[in-house]
Amino acid sequence: MNEYVNYLKNNWLKQNSEQLDLVRRNDEFQIFRGVEPLLTLQGHTFIHPSERMARLIISDLMFAEGTGEQPFSAPWLYAFQKDVLEVQGDAITASLDIHLSADPVVAIKTMGQYNFRRFNPEERLFSFSFFHLSSLISQINEYQNVMMSEIIADETDQHPFLQMLRLSYAGLPAPRKVVLLALSGCHGSGIVLPQMLVSGMLSPVEYAKGLVALKIREEDLLPAILSDLQHALDYLDCADRKPASLPQAARVIRAGEGDFAEFKSTLRWDIRGGKNNPSVERASLKTIAAFLNSTGGTLLIGVRDDGSIEGIETDKFLNEDKFLLHLWTLIRTWLGREVSPYVRTTLEKIGEKTVCLVQCRKSNRPVFLRQPGAGEAFYIRVGPSSNAMEISEALTYIADHFPA
Repeated sequence: MNEYVNYLKNNWLKQNSEQLDLVRRNDEFQIFRGVEPLLTLQGHTFIHPSERMARLIISDLMFAEGTGEQPFSAPWLYAFQKDVLEVQGDAITASLDIHLSADPVVAIKTMGQYNFRRFNPEERLFSFSFFHLSSLISQINEYQNVMMSEIIADETDQHPFLQMLRLSYAGLPAPRKVVLLALSGCHGSGIVLPQMLVSGMLSPVEYAKGLVALKIREEDLLPAILSDLQHALDYLDCADRKPASLPQAARVIRAGEGDFAEFKSTLRWDIRGGKNNPSVERASLKTIAAFLNSTGGTLLIGVRDDGSIEGIETDKFLNEDKFLLHLWTLIRTWLGREVSPYVRTTLEKIGEKTVCLVQCRKSNRPVFLRQPGAGEAFYIRVGPSSNAMEISEALTYIADHFPA
């Protein structure tokens, strides 16, 4: 990577950035310097389907010209991706076990070694380290749960956490691998923290504080680290060009109701009765609980049984924020706050109306629906419906699907 830092510093930055130009070619955007294509060290053109990426590269070159070396700039990351990762392959994959064995997070997860390079009790950052490591471990556990639900692991003697890391790393797209490698190499941060960052499971501040808590980097370097992260995440944001497609809600509607999808016209409004009705709210909560207790699924609120759009506007909330606040209050109150990590809500416009997607992953613990006047109930998904189970059935189901 130093080769690319030096190349940018000693070659491109000596040239006049005012000569840079952006040309559209079919569905891609190419950067020129004067009349010649801008090339990487190995002769690859700077061309990308995202106009935002092309403009980011140009602006980083212009900015770097006046400030010096920018190791996390878009031109450097792009050149590394094209010249090294896509040509020579990923050097880390072949030696991933070596890199993981040196990763402090892996030591925590696989061997329970919580005392390595720890702050002494008399050190100023002792309390900070203890507090942040506890939080970090919880986030790492959640990351493992999320990834294990999305990958197919092999039956081997390898520790499940190591196997999960290997499989999830292999599945990263090239831009995310480039950023991961850059962060790992420049910050000495190992594999796990950068991998969680590029996967969206750690915020930049959490990543930076993690480096301090683990005594990987000094606290006075936090501003520089956060600057690196901003450059890296800008690169990923521009690289993730999303082609025009149907909204996700529209795709779910097109597939229809089934084992993993259910439609509800409203959240609280009884269309026949013409008023708010708690039983309407309970219908949505039953579906969410059933998805959480089964294998996950998507509830669409604002969609009639036939797939036509009712819109959450029928629920007569003052605005969309009030709708989401009420929905999350119902979820946390009657299903429990601990289900929050397994539920994601988004709003999408279809025509002039709004639909709410409630996407659920399988919970790591049984979820009960508790509402006054209705008792406590345990629901699972059976085909296209959500069914309550008798106590004896629920106990057997929980023992089979939620092992201690």
